[in-house]
Amino acid sequence: MTQHVPGDPGADAPNMVSIGANVVASKDTELMEAIPNNKQLTVTFNSISGWVPLMHTADSPLQQLKNMFTSKQEDAGAVKVQRKQIMYKLAGACHPGEVLALMGPSGSSKTSLLSVIGGRTPKSVTLEGDVLYNNAPLTKATKRSVGYVLQDDLLYESLTVWETLYFAAMLRLPRDFTAEQKKERVAKVISALGLNRCKDTIIGGFFRRGISGGERKRVSVGHEMIINPSVLLLDEPTSGLDSTTAMHLVATLRQLAQGGRAVLTTIHQPSSRLYQMLDKLLLLSEGHSIYYGDAQLATEWFHKLGYTIPYLINAADFILDLASGDVSTKKVSGAESRLHLIACAERFLEDHPGGYHADSKVTENVLGPDLWNAAQSRRNLGSGQIPAMNPQDEAAKGSSAHNPPVQSARDDYAIAAPLQVVVDPQLGTPQKQPKQYRWGAPYKLQLRVLFTRTLKTRRFEALSTRDFCQFLVVGVLAGLFWLQAGQTNTIAGVNNLRGLLFFELMFMSMRAMLGALFTFPAEFKMMLKERASGMYRLSAFYFARTASDLPIDCTIPTFFIIIVYFMGGLRYSAGSFFANWAAVLLSLLTAQSIGLLIGSIITHPKTGQTLATITALTMILVAGFFVQDIPDWIGWLKYLSFVYYGYNTLLKIQFMGMTLYDCGVTSNPKHPESDPACTRVVNVQESLRLQRDPNEWVWEPLALIAYLFFFRALVYVALRKRTKASVR
Repeated sequence: MTQHVPGDPGADAPNMVSIGANVVASKDTELMEAIPNNKQLTVTFNSISGWVPLMHTADSPLQQLKNMFTSKQEDAGAVKVQRKQIMYKLAGACHPGEVLALMGPSGSSKTSLLSVIGGRTPKSVTLEGDVLYNNAPLTKATKRSVGYVLQDDLLYESLTVWETLYFAAMLRLPRDFTAEQKKERVAKVISALGLNRCKDTIIGGFFRRGISGGERKRVSVGHEMIINPSVLLLDEPTSGLDSTTAMHLVATLRQLAQGGRAVLTTIHQPSSRLYQMLDKLLLLSEGHSIYYGDAQLATEWFHKLGYTIPYLINAADFILDLASGDVSTKKVSGAESRLHLIACAERFLEDHPGGYHADSKVTENVLGPDLWNAAQSRRNLGSGQIPAMNPQDEAAKGSSAHNPPVQSARDDYAIAAPLQVVVDPQLGTPQKQPKQYRWGAPYKLQLRVLFTRTLKTRRFEALSTRDFCQFLVVGVLAGLFWLQAGQTNTIAGVNNLRGLLFFELMFMSMRAMLGALFTFPAEFKMMLKERASGMYRLSAFYFARTASDLPIDCTIPTFFIIIVYFMGGLRYSAGSFFANWAAVLLSLLTAQSIGLLIGSIITHPKTGQTLATITALTMILVAGFFVQDIPDWIGWLKYLSFVYYGYNTLLKIQFMGMTLYDCGVTSNPKHPESDPACTRVVNVQESLRLQRDPNEWVWEPLALIAYLFFFRALVYVALRKRTKASVR
C-alpha cells in the first residue's frame, strides 16, 4: 500500500486509486457514468446444459443454395444426429458491482457458457436451462444493454482508433444523444482506457502495422463501453497480453464493475496478482462445475476436500491443475480426484446455489457420508506429485483462512471510496422513462454512417496505385493490339473488332465477379458481431455497402474504357461513347452481383471459386462470340447469360446504321466503297453470323438492369438467411 507523506496534497484527496506505487486521482478512474439503479442488471443462469453434434459436415453448394430459401425445421426430425454433451447443469449469478471469472483448462466450455449467457449460442448447440436478466429472459431490448467482447479482436484494420469508436458511437448510442455528446463519449472512453497516444493510429493487421496487441484489446473493450452497458461479457480478454498489461486490463474491469455493472469474463491462465483481483469464480472441468463462489476462498474449499495448495504455488495454477486432473495423491489418481471434486461441488451447489463464501460450512450433512469420508481420507494423504506445504506454512494458511492478507492485488486496485454517478448536465435527470427504440440510430443516419465507414475501410485498396497500373497497362496493350480497328467498315475488319468489344466486356466483368466472391466472406464475422450488438439493420448495411461500391468500382474502370475506346478507334460520337461506357459498367455491376451472391451462399473459398468459374464459362460460351450456332435444345441458356445481353448491346452500339462491305475473308482495304472487289452487305446479321440484328432497337440493357436488381435482391435474402442461421 502506498504511504502518503504528511502535507502531500494528494494525501487527503477523495476517491484515490492505488495502483502499485502510483496513485491516480478519481478523475482519471471515472471510466464511465455509473449505471443508475433502475438500469442495473443481475445475470443469473440456472441448470445450463448443452450438446453439440459429434461431426459436422459442410453442405453441398446445391444444399446451401436450397437452405437460403427453405426452412431447416422441415427436415429437423428426418435425420437423428449423434450429439456430445459439453455443459452439465451449470449455474451461477453475477450481481452489479461484481467480476465473475469463468476459469478452466482448454475445452472446459468457458466460451460456450459465455456465449449462452450473452445470447449468442450457435444454432448447432442444443440447450437446456435458463439465462435470466433481472429474473426475465434476455430480450432484444435488454441485449442492447449488454456488451460482448469476443476473444478475437474483430476490428477494421484500416480505421484509426478514434474512427472505430466514433462510428460505433454514432450507430449504437441512443438517438436522443447529439453528435457532440457522442463525440464526448468517444473522448471519455479513449481517455479512460489510456488510448490517447494511439487514437490517430490505424488498427492495423498482419500486412499493415498498427497499434499493439494490448491497445487492440482495449479498443475492443472500448467498442462495447461506448454504450455504457449494464452487463459486460469478455471472452479471454487477457490472452496474448503480458502479465502487467493483463493486470491493468482486469483492473479496468474492476473499476467498471464498481460503477454498477455486472462483469463476466473467461480467463485462461491468470497470474497470481491477477487472480487476487477477482471477486467470484466459476471453475469448470470438462463442462462440469468444480467450484463456484468467492474467488479468494477457492483454495480453502479444496483444502477442506483434502487438496491443500503446496507452498509457493500460484493458486490459479493449482486449481487449474485440479480441474485438469493433474493433481494426484499416493493412492488416488488425478482423474479420480477430478471426479471426486466435481461430485462434491455439484452436491454442495444443490443446497447452496449462491456458491461457497466465508460463512459457508462444509460438513458431512452437506456433502453426504460417502463424499465426506472420501474428503477426510484425502486430507490424511500426502501429495504424490506436488510437494505439500511445510507445517509452518500450513499453520499460517490455516490462521488466515478467513482473514484476508494485509495487502493484495485486489486491494491495490480497489477504489478507496465508491465511484460517484457522473450525470451529463446537458441531459439532466428525466422524470419519466424515455421512449425505447429498437435501433440506436435512425435509418437514414445508419445509411450515412455506414456509407462513410465503408469508404474509409476501403481507402487503402480503393483507387490504389496497383489497380490503376493494372488497368492502365492492360488498356494500353489492348489499344495497341486493336489500334484504330474501329475505323474500318469491311467484314474482315469488323470481325476483328468484335474481339475488342468482347475483351472490353469480359475483362471488366470477370475481374469484378471474382473480386466480389470474397467481399462478404471477409466481413461476415464482423457483420455477425455488429448485428448481434444491434448496431444497424441488415438492409442499411447492405444498401450502404452497395452505394459505397459504386464510385470506387466505377472510377478506375472508366479510365480503362476511355483508353480502349479511343485507341481502338470506336465510333467517334458522344452518344456512342457514353452508351458503350454505360453498357460495360452495367455488365460489370451485374457480374459483381453474381459474385456477391455466390460469396454470400458458399462459405468455402475454393468451392465458391469453382462455382464462379463454371458459371462464368457457361455464360461466356453461350454469348455468341466463341460459338455462333448453338443447338436449340441448349440454346436457351443464352437468355440466362448477362454476357449475351452485354455483348449484343456493344455490337448494336457500334454497328447500328453502319454500311459494311464484303471484300473477302482477309481483305481489308481502307476505302472499300470505291474498291470494285468489294460488295455492299445487305444483311449484316447473316454476314457477321450474329445472334441478334444490330439494327433492331437496343432492349438488352433492360434485361441487364432486371438481372442486376434480381441478383442484388437474392444477395440480401442470402445474407439475411445466413445471419439468422448462425446464432439463435
